Amino acid sequence: MATRRDRSSTALRPLALSQGLLSRADGSAQFSFGDVAVLGSVTGPAEVRIRDELVDRATLEINVRPLRGQGGPGIKALEETLASLFTPLILLHLYPRALLQLTLQTVSSPSTAFSIPTSTDPLLQRKGKGKEEVVPTPRGVALGASERAATINAAMMAVIDAGVQSRGMLVAVAVAFVPRTKAADQEEEEEMVLDPSPADEDQATSSHVFAFSFGVGVGGTQGTCVCVDSVGTFSEDQLFDAQDLAQSACQTVLAFIRKSVETKYGAESGPAPVTTRPAAAADAEEEPMADASEENESSDDDKVMIDA
Repeated sequence: MATRRDRSSTALRPLALSQGLLSRADGSAQFSFGDVAVLGSVTGPAEVRIRDELVDRATLEINVRPLRGQGGPGIKALEETLASLFTPLILLHLYPRALLQLTLQTVSSPSTAFSIPTSTDPLLQRKGKGKEEVVPTPRGVALGASERAATINAAMMAVIDAGVQSRGMLVAVAVAFVPRTKAADQEEEEEMVLDPSPADEDQATSSHVFAFSFGVGVGGTQGTCVCVDSVGTFSEDQLFDAQDLAQSACQTVLAFIRKSVETKYGAESGPAPVTTRPAAAADAEEEPMADASEENESSDDDKVMIDA
């Protein structure tokens, strides 16, 4: 197997973030890892059906839609994962008796994980008809790891664009272990790959999605790991190494998100523009301003004397 030449194994693909794309949604965002893109939208707070109404908090409804076909067990599992992540993060008690609807749509080419047989047993392998033919390890999910990470990031940015209050930021990245062949002795070793491409995930022995929470009381600036979604065969040391790499990568993604949001909403701007006035008006205002400063100084002196 050839080593990737486009980027190093610990480098992220180009990141892209767009907000406010949908005019009929209260908030929307599209997040991309390279050519893997997911579009998210938030509707609400809106009226909720009586059977789903909660008197003390909002009802959070999450729908994940693949680019083609219908959502299967893998999509339902991702919806449950998103619900477990965003339910404690969003301040739902601020929107009682309301509905927050989060919809996520893959807008890039589907992951090549669709071409691999699915199974509930990720460790299952079977031999083909030939003596040396081995069918690839079945996947337990229908979406690739990078696609699931992009889905989490798109959901978070859509929530922010909708102005829904939350306790912090949620950022996710994917890590995979891919067998590589050394040119010297032709021995295979597993290389840890950050943000794997669909081709990397096809060859990977295991893939992992890590989500970190950032914010005051929910992770600080370093981030706290709140989700680990792993598929495949791996050791405990590999999992911890992947988590360390993912934590530093999530900080990089968070810095990119902040810069993008600041550019959109003007959070960082230059000094206030200087207003010019006619010279006569400026001269007329100089004397009253001096009198005001003298009054302030006299009042300060009186205060000091009274305090003394």
